[in-house]
Amino acid sequence: MKTSRLNREIVIECAMALVSESGISGLRLNKIADRLEVKSPSLYTHTGSVTELRQAVVRKAMEEFREQLVDAILGRANLCAFLELGKTWTAYAKNKNAFYTVFYEKEYIRSYEKNISVFLRAAFDRIFIDCELTDKEIIQVERVMTNYFRGHADRFTEQNFDETDLISDLEIIYNGIRQNFRKVPQEI
Repeated sequence: MKTSRLNREIVIECAMALVSESGISGLRLNKIADRLEVKSPSLYTHTGSVTELRQAVVRKAMEEFREQLVDAILGRANLCAFLELGKTWTAYAKNKNAFYTVFYEKEYIRSYEKNISVFLRAAFDRIFIDCELTDKEIIQVERVMTNYFRGHADRFTEQNFDETDLISDLEIIYNGIRQNFRKVPQEI
């Protein structure tokens, strides 16, 4: 794939393909150079260090994940939005596992907060609008969901994964959130 117009986007796309194949730890500049048919030193102009490239790749993956989550809830509300968000989250964990598993690593947690957590909190605020959740409660909902999907990431990649179990879990979580955070009207 010899290219005369090497740029940062091309390098990041190539790096993302390599991460999909061999994981984030397999990302090496010499592998990218071989694939792009260039010399390794020419990549530093576009990437900086391998650490900087890894961070850029993970940020791009998070942006793609966030876009998929946004698309999942557009035009949907309440339980339907919650289920679609969960199914999309699961599909990403399954299909892009090499990226998904690094989202929660210590070195990428700030990017996760900026790219995913902030969006999720806004989404949950909208999904549970009738519960009038406080900021603290929204953070709790986001933490519960993140922990659920983080804890089940391996299960989602298994061949015998059953979406009906996922939907059942999501309905239980949804109803539990609604029950625990529903505001009781105060009598005057």
